[in-house]
Amino acid sequence: MKKVKALLISMMMILSGCAASDDRDDVVVLENTQFKLESTGAIDKEKVLTTLIDIQPPPAFNGNPYDAAGINWSIQPLVYDYLCEFSPFPERMFKTSLLESFKLDGTHLTMTLKEDLKWSDGSPLTAADVMTNYYLNVGRSAFWTYATELKKIDDRTIEVDYVTESPLLLNITFALPIMSPASVYGEYAEAYKDIALNYRELNPETGNYKFTAEGAALLADANNKMLAYKPNIRDVIASGPYIMTNATTAEVIFEENPHYRVDVAIDKIRGLRPGSAEAFATSILEGQYTIENGGLSPDMSRQVDKRFRDTLRKIYVPEISQIGYVFNEAKYPVNIPEVRKAISMATNRDILIQISEPGSFLSDQYNTGLTPSMIETYADPQFLSTLTDYSYNPAAAEAMLTSIGWSRDDKGKWINEKGEHVEIEIATINSWPTFMLTAEAMSTMLSEFGFKIKYAPMESGTVWTYLNGPNHTIGGVFLGGAGTYAHPWEAFSNILNSPRIGLPEVPKGEDRIIFSPTTEKEYNVTKMLKELFAAMTPEETQAITHEFMQLNNELCLFMPLVEKAAPLRVYDVTLSLPEAVPNEVQKSFYYFGPLNLMIAKMLRGGEIFFVE
Repeated sequence: MKKVKALLISMMMILSGCAASDDRDDVVVLENTQFKLESTGAIDKEKVLTTLIDIQPPPAFNGNPYDAAGINWSIQPLVYDYLCEFSPFPERMFKTSLLESFKLDGTHLTMTLKEDLKWSDGSPLTAADVMTNYYLNVGRSAFWTYATELKKIDDRTIEVDYVTESPLLLNITFALPIMSPASVYGEYAEAYKDIALNYRELNPETGNYKFTAEGAALLADANNKMLAYKPNIRDVIASGPYIMTNATTAEVIFEENPHYRVDVAIDKIRGLRPGSAEAFATSILEGQYTIENGGLSPDMSRQVDKRFRDTLRKIYVPEISQIGYVFNEAKYPVNIPEVRKAISMATNRDILIQISEPGSFLSDQYNTGLTPSMIETYADPQFLSTLTDYSYNPAAAEAMLTSIGWSRDDKGKWINEKGEHVEIEIATINSWPTFMLTAEAMSTMLSEFGFKIKYAPMESGTVWTYLNGPNHTIGGVFLGGAGTYAHPWEAFSNILNSPRIGLPEVPKGEDRIIFSPTTEKEYNVTKMLKELFAAMTPEETQAITHEFMQLNNELCLFMPLVEKAAPLRVYDVTLSLPEAVPNEVQKSFYYFGPLNLMIAKMLRGGEIFFVE
């Protein structure tokens, strides 16, 4: 592994700008530890808050939030509001936002909107808009797998009936930002409504809905028509605190929504695209950000700490997410389970974690799909001992390959059973150190082990589309996270329904069946997911969770590397934030979720502002 260690030192020196790895302090103590600032009553509304966004650059970037190049997760919280905001910390809770109140009684939910809500164009935001929003998510959200019917009682009141009880009903109902004014999307919503009401059928085996074959065809047609709508971002009608006034390849400008229900304390936000790792690091060192949580190498993070030692405030935010490497089951040679398992065991994740960004913790080396924190909460840790351990074990990796007829040539390189060298590509984003550095180091490790490896870093606007397609082999991805619902159902749905693992597409309305060649057992994943969703007791949840862990361990379609707790760095000393414990992982309502969702929650709660 000498080449790998030399590569790691070289990469960290390049990204950090340090002349030598020993020319630094081992520990940098940040002096600024106060997050909630004392205000004299004077708030500086002239200051612009600069945060991090991740969008496709214009002209692809557009104002359709359902389009892949549209208003995505990184900016939706700034432009749109939610019915309720969710956090599992410090305990599981839903805090009303657009809603005045809600009541879930078994399978019946009643929601009442606040009075006098408005869109950014000044028009009323009513129950009709919320209904439109739900209909636009037919086929996009788990909501319609379980919702029987929506009823508008009056302009402020909506009722929902579900087919089953579940602790997750509120999660799936409140996860959707309200981003579909009826004045704009009502025409599209009618087609989706028709599909929801007339082209779904109840599956008697699972007790929830699936689309009929005709419904699936109608849904595809409705999607094509709606996704052809690509408005200018300046024409977007917002339900949240900001409207977008300008977008370039480098930034998006957000200005206060004049009709928002809350008078937010920050009038203007600037969202910066990170660009390459070097460009992002340069922007930080130049002091361009007010607040950010982007990925930095350990050495670059240390350099930032040293540069801003006296002013920087830093905490870690739990994400219940993980970074790792996905295998495309439809692509040779990683369509062979033994090859996937050999790659896992030929990769020394203990070394890779050393060059992952601060706030990264080694994830599950049994490849079960769950993060260690989720295993601790929802599974019996002793259950892991019954599964295959994919920790670094080159001898076991070699045995895996020889068992399928592979062998080494006279130079120690692996050839398949036909005597052919097989190239294995590892694709990753080129602007995120945890992905970029670990992918390059992993490529070196596997090359030293004897594989023919192609390292393929890509720009952010390209890599995610590529990894959703059929041509990738191995890709660095976020997968198996549960940052929205904090439940195993989310993690396993995230993995086994992901296009990035290359399983055959399931026709609409049919169940996903997976055969495990290891145990020769057949798994009805669709039915298992629905049973997990409906599990009402810890015992039921754990039993199905174990079954999914077993399946993922057998298939080895995803090799987790990192469980993330994002480092949140605050550079402006005049920015007041909610109380926090510096340099620790937080357990707070406000410090959970993506960066701009946290900022939006703080704005609504009056917890973020510049003091004079």
